[in-house]
Amino acid sequence: MVKQIPALTGIRFVAAAAVALSHGGSVFLQGPSLGLDISVGTLGLLGMSVFFTLSGFVIQYNYGSSIVRSPRKAIPDFLVARIARIYPLFVVLFLVELLTGPFVWPWLLGTEAPAEGFSTHLVPFQLGLVQTWFFANIAGVAPVWQYEEVGIVSWSVSTEWFFYLVFPLVCPLLARIRTVPAAVVCAVGAVSIELGIDLAVLMLQGRINLFALHAYGTEAALPNWKNTLILWIVYFSPFCRVWEFVLGCCLARLHEVWSEQDFRPSRALLDIAAFVGVGAISWVFWFTAHKSPFGASMNLFDIARNNIALAAPVALILVAAAHPVSTVGRLLSARWLVFLGEASFALYLIHIIIFRRFPVVRWETSIQLLGHLGAFALAFALATCAAILLHFGFEVPARRRIRGAYQAASAEQRRLLVRLGSVGFAALVGAAAAYALRGAAGNVITESGISVVSGTYGGNCRWMSARGNTTDALAEACNGKSECTSRADAVRISDPAPDCAKEFAVAWFCKGDRSIHSSSAPDADATSSALQHSCKKVARDD
Repeated sequence: MVKQIPALTGIRFVAAAAVALSHGGSVFLQGPSLGLDISVGTLGLLGMSVFFTLSGFVIQYNYGSSIVRSPRKAIPDFLVARIARIYPLFVVLFLVELLTGPFVWPWLLGTEAPAEGFSTHLVPFQLGLVQTWFFANIAGVAPVWQYEEVGIVSWSVSTEWFFYLVFPLVCPLLARIRTVPAAVVCAVGAVSIELGIDLAVLMLQGRINLFALHAYGTEAALPNWKNTLILWIVYFSPFCRVWEFVLGCCLARLHEVWSEQDFRPSRALLDIAAFVGVGAISWVFWFTAHKSPFGASMNLFDIARNNIALAAPVALILVAAAHPVSTVGRLLSARWLVFLGEASFALYLIHIIIFRRFPVVRWETSIQLLGHLGAFALAFALATCAAILLHFGFEVPARRRIRGAYQAASAEQRRLLVRLGSVGFAALVGAAAAYALRGAAGNVITESGISVVSGTYGGNCRWMSARGNTTDALAEACNGKSECTSRADAVRISDPAPDCAKEFAVAWFCKGDRSIHSSSAPDADATSSALQHSCKKVARDD
């Protein structure tokens, strides 16, 4: 039995709370404060990097040695333990949201058209935890929209499940790490590989967007928006995020090597590591809120902040937190924080279901903001209480029952269960791959003339929800034409940031071209300038 590290349980609550605060900010705190909106959005990115890196540490620390010693027995035991840990509560809450959510309820009643992009085809992939493994076009909308509406956090559970399946393959390599330098090289290598993926995306983003445009449609190529192929690669895809998990595994091996050598880092050294990590994370928050706004393409920071820019400093904090002598280790080991950390998975799953039951509107004044903050605090408290009840009342008993039933089964029954489960899961993965890739070889751009990729009024304000707010209107007016002139009308377009001077930016594609065109009217002339979109030339008529 490995020695427990309370601080790692405490930091789980910090990660879950960061994600909950991020989602709550998008629900309760939408208003004229641009910095507030950007900061709460970055909290979610931080929470996910903590979860993925921490997961690698905990899994290696708890299961690594047993899998290396006896893989034939330990690997099935490990997978059953992880299923028992995440699956019962996930399935129950997913079905609750599926059957009661505002996006699906009209479809079930048959009284209205289903929510845009919702498809029953996605449900088996959700329940099989493979929905993030492939980028697809389901019901005309990229999958991110669907698992943002039906189970907003289920994408990360799917990504984690991929990590668990990869872990037994990584274990033998991790077992070869027997020195501190080797563990450090392992961690640096994981960071370097993910950064290399980000650099490749940076250099190839034009080709990626062009491929997405042809294979999946204009929405999948919309610059810097959440349903794009690029964002799937660097944020949702397990093939990129797995290196954060591997980073956590390397940190666990570092901790184990130190323990084997009976080496105890000084408190000062650990505190310096944690301080550097917190400082780097703070810089990411500050720079995100103050950097130049998104353009038609992403720079390296825009890409890396979705993964390794936050995971790398998180790693330094985890190294320190794993030692109770460090300041951060003592803080995160507080009993109340460890208690809440036990219910962190339930909080992660339940918070958005509760938040969405609150009717809220945009705030405009300081008094209204105080009211929204009060409602937010109430919703967060309710979500935390519900998470505690779900954890101790359902999650823990269900986990014990599943693991107990598996342990009580005969060896032959276990082998049969493993075989049937492997075959069924492989069939599900094959079906998901076939469904996701069936349209990727085609060319959805069939009409000549203009195909509007995106239109945005106020994207320069760094108000995330403003991305693409004029796309549909532009597409209706301009698609299929050889030339088109458009002008932003602030009366018709909801103002995403009243205190910001806004630009009007358009991106479009012409059939047969090898690039996506873009043009914009500066913020001073956004509503007075007309943009001309043409498949022959680009001009602006002032």
